[in-house]
Amino acid sequence: MSYLEVSKIHPKLGKLLERDAEISAKAAEEFAAKHGVSVEDLTIKKVNGLLLLGMHRYIDTVTALETNKNIPEDVTFKRVDAGGVESEWVYVSNADDKKVFFHLFGGGYIIGNLDSRRWSPLLYSREANLRCLNVGYRLAPEHPYPNALEDSISAYKWLLTQDFDPKNIIICGESAGGGLTMATMLKLRELGLPMPAAAVMQSPWVDLINAGKSFEEFYKYEPVLASLLEIIAVLYSGTKNKKDPYISPIYADLEGLPPLLIQAGGIEVIRDQAILLAEQAKSFGVDTTLEIYERMTHVFQRYANELEESMDAWKSIRKFVESYIS
Repeated sequence: MSYLEVSKIHPKLGKLLERDAEISAKAAEEFAAKHGVSVEDLTIKKVNGLLLLGMHRYIDTVTALETNKNIPEDVTFKRVDAGGVESEWVYVSNADDKKVFFHLFGGGYIIGNLDSRRWSPLLYSREANLRCLNVGYRLAPEHPYPNALEDSISAYKWLLTQDFDPKNIIICGESAGGGLTMATMLKLRELGLPMPAAAVMQSPWVDLINAGKSFEEFYKYEPVLASLLEIIAVLYSGTKNKKDPYISPIYADLEGLPPLLIQAGGIEVIRDQAILLAEQAKSFGVDTTLEIYERMTHVFQRYANELEESMDAWKSIRKFVESYIS
């Protein structure tokens, strides 16, 4: 079990990952039983790919709903049609109604929805006292690239029509949402639309080629994620070149982008992507802050108050946001 490997270097994080693994394993058993197959058949791909995708989406929903139980009752959730893209306002009671996070959730472009992606938007709103617009972009493989990017742009354009000053908008995302954050800014630049004040990315997946030594070096800590990323890259890119800058922004010209805060775990398989992204951005003159949290795995920030490193990351995000919006 990968959480046992993590426990050797960070016992507390290992325990949290073990808890998640137990919830996931139970959900996988439930899904397999409902479909008359075994979990082993699903994991070794003896069944069709759509059923395997269905299992991962089911596991994601179960684990997310478990996390959502920790959401306080005074948090507001309000669905909205954001330029034809179903989205959701998420905010704490004291959130500034003139300042906003434009949030693109993670899930490898194939998993996630507004109901299962409420936790991170809440944390963004709570830590910086801003409203958060959670964008319900379309997912692959049903809707491969460029659908997610098109939806992000449509929602951003809509936000601009709602009297939000771009100087009071922070774009943010985790994992694939971090990659989509970068792609969105590149497209805004191409279209000549006003940029957000800054961008925050947690464990951004910005290279669907999955290059970098960390992919192999830290495989033992995140074997499931590593194997899934290689499959998902094909599902999202479809017939397009995975080195297309709007698919893998690590290969883009980054000139003219707003300030970036990039956070990554020190033992996650795509750590090197975050490092290279920061180096690339700096080479193009972009004001860039890179934070690598030692002994941390992919999107460790989701553990919030349960993990000291997570809270340190959120405090850093709050300070970064305060630096770029008044």
